[in-house]
Parts: sequence; C-alpha cells; structure tokens
Amino acid sequence: MDGREFEQALAELFRLLGYEVELTGAFDKGADLLLTRGLERTAVQAKRSASSIGISAVRQLVDGMRRYGCARGLVVTNSFFTDQATEYAEAWDIDLWNRRDLAIYMDGEVPDVDPTVCAECGDAVSTGTTTWCLDHPARYGGNVYCRKHQAKSQRLTT
Repeated sequence: MDGREFEQALAELFRLLGYEVELTGAFDKGADLLLTRGLERTAVQAKRSASSIGISAVRQLVDGMRRYGCARGLVVTNSFFTDQATEYAEAWDIDLWNRRDLAIYMDGEVPDVDPTVCAECGDAVSTGTTTWCLDHPARYGGNVYCRKHQAKSQRLTT
C-alpha cells in the first residue's frame, strides 16, 4: 500500500464512522483529508511510513487546519510519533493516531513485534533491552533493537 492508497483507506474508514470525506489530492497544503460531521470540520494528515513521524507532519497539519478552515486536526500513521511531535500536537490540541490506535479503528490486529530479537539484525536481545525499547515507542517505533541498532533507529526518528 502506498501513501495514496493509505489516504483512500482512511477515507473509507472515516465514511464508515459517519463523516463526509473530501480527499484534497496532490499538493494537499497540509491536509490529505477533510472530514465534516455536522458543523465541525477536521483536517487529517495521513502519514504512511516505516519510521516514526516527526514534528514536521504536525506543523503541516496546523497550516492545513488554517488553510481549510478546520477547527480540529488529526495526524494518522501506520507507525508511531516522536516525542517532539507528540508534545507539539498536545500544544495545538491535535489528535494523533499511531498504528495501535489505527488497528483498533480498523478492527484489525495490532502488528506483532517479536520482543526477543532485534528488528534490524535479528540478534537476540535481553529482557531489559526489550522493556526499554517498548517503553519508548516514539523513539523506536514500537520495535525492539539491540544496542548497536538503537542509535541508528533514533537517528531515523528525529
């Protein structure tokens, strides 16, 4: 599934949730979907990514909310969010759906992570490493990494 297919799948989900949905198309100016229910308009930024979503996605959505006259904003990803993105979203009262939230709404299974091995190299990891990685989803994207690959995954998510 590419980014456009992800947006279309989200559009279908929001229709099922009772929203009128408008896809903004290419060069979306900060919002991929515009949702309307009653008098409330919500701008949605869809981010399909293998790594955590950073603050720039939330900043783009703030611009999109203004541009499209939306009172609410939502960033949806199949991944996770960095701590900076989460803090910025809280400051602007923007909702964030990560892959676990999305799985609940899609009525699907949360993707499995094998907590005993590194997601990058497949080497066995300690229980402490597993706990550390899973306790920091914004940093490691909900995956488990050995010490060697933890630094690399942090560079990708910030």
